Amino acid sequence: MDLIKLFLLGASGYLLLGMFDLAQIHRRHILRKIFSVGFLVTTLPYVMLFARCHSPLALPLRLLLSALTAAAALATLYIAAVEIPLHHKEEGVVYRRGSYARVRHPGFHAHLIFNVLFSLTLFDGRVALLCALFVCCNLILITVEDRILFPKLFPDYVCYTETTGFLLPKRRGHR
Repeated sequence: MDLIKLFLLGASGYLLLGMFDLAQIHRRHILRKIFSVGFLVTTLPYVMLFARCHSPLALPLRLLLSALTAAAALATLYIAAVEIPLHHKEEGVVYRRGSYARVRHPGFHAHLIFNVLFSLTLFDGRVALLCALFVCCNLILITVEDRILFPKLFPDYVCYTETTGFLLPKRRGHR
């Protein structure tokens, strides 16, 4: 399996997600629907790797890691695609509840945990490197979103950044 091709496939998914954000800013609903395929494209390398790579780990450990990986994948999916539409109906206003109450990009943590567990499950150094590169792609995407795209998409985003940490919670004042 050519890991460079898988990296390019996954990285193109992150690029599509950035384009999805731009389509939201410019209120291009058709483009937004087209670029939403980025969510699927980012998952394809993992599916292909899981289907083709065979873990050398003992079955009980492999099953445990697979279950934890699936849970992390579901957490990532929930945070990135379900939580806000499910609980927030105000368009153009930042969602500040749930997992977004303490940090601005909680999906990054779930994505990182997923990648670590995925790498451990397959127990392959090349897969671990690929997963690390996908974490970097995600970090680049959320940094661009945080600094450039989201302030344009949400008028109250700058205020949100003052009270809520990027990846780590901001320290609250002590008495």
